[in-house]
Amino acid sequence: MTISFNVGILPNRNVNDCIEQGVVAEQLGYDGVWVADSHSLMRDPYAVLNVLATKTEKLKLATGVTLTGTRHPAVLANSWATLHELSGGREILGIGVGESAIYNLGMKPEKLAVFEEKVKVIRALIKGEKIEYEGTEITSWSDYNTPIFMACSGPKSLQLGGRIADGILYQVGADPGFHRYAMENIRKGAEAAGRNFEDIKLYARLACSVSHDREKAREEIKGYCAIAAGTTFKTVPRDYFNDSLYQQLSAFKANYDYAEHGSNVAKHHALLTEDIIDAVAVAGTPEEVIPRLQELVDMGVQGFVFPFAQPEPITYMETFAKEVMPKIKG
Repeated sequence: MTISFNVGILPNRNVNDCIEQGVVAEQLGYDGVWVADSHSLMRDPYAVLNVLATKTEKLKLATGVTLTGTRHPAVLANSWATLHELSGGREILGIGVGESAIYNLGMKPEKLAVFEEKVKVIRALIKGEKIEYEGTEITSWSDYNTPIFMACSGPKSLQLGGRIADGILYQVGADPGFHRYAMENIRKGAEAAGRNFEDIKLYARLACSVSHDREKAREEIKGYCAIAAGTTFKTVPRDYFNDSLYQQLSAFKANYDYAEHGSNVAKHHALLTEDIIDAVAVAGTPEEVIPRLQELVDMGVQGFVFPFAQPEPITYMETFAKEVMPKIKG
């Protein structure tokens, strides 16, 4: 099995820097880029992906992830059919119910039943099929088949992903026990729908920072660690945490500020303890990182999306590509 290594781009900086990061990702041998969608905090992911479609040749182009709550299913289907043509079929639709993009508008993430229906509509429209939505029969000009990866973390969403998605992009931190929990629920959903669990691609979105300067690697991953810590605490059942880690995460989450979501200078970073960092991220020297990632691959992870959101992400991307990527065996 070939492991897919992907760069997560948080477009919370100049859009041209984000595009450069994607171009460099292809040059370094990464398989794809996954661009976050959070309009109040970040540049538009579709602008980044569309430009990258013209500047790269092999790179998979995905959202990491877009959401159904702020875009009509017909609009989403149109965007992805267009990206299919522009990229020559290199697109992957990463989609979820929403987090920071929703909370910063005072909204709530969509109910899973609503989300499931919208994904059904999006998939049909990309294929050019007629389908009824909210009492109206609609269709589109498209005739394509875009892979749909569902972003999942909670038990019910993981099970839904197992039922309906081509692939799962799950975020539950770095602890093997958390990954076991995720896979158990994906399998449960797949079996309930009569699907083979082995047919579903399993990608882990994981905070990762590799440098020969260990302390710098751990300090500069805190921006994304904060995102991962909040998601893990909110979605992984209490039974999977030891008491100390749960208490540390409780204190952290109580002081989390969504207005600083993903920021490398957020005030809530002061509450990211060493235990939290180790639970939600793989951060340190190459010698430390390789066995931790290999353990996850041995469990069944088929791909990784690493949000390289450090102040100078390309430096970290280079170190990982040259010193870690070749050492992980599928």
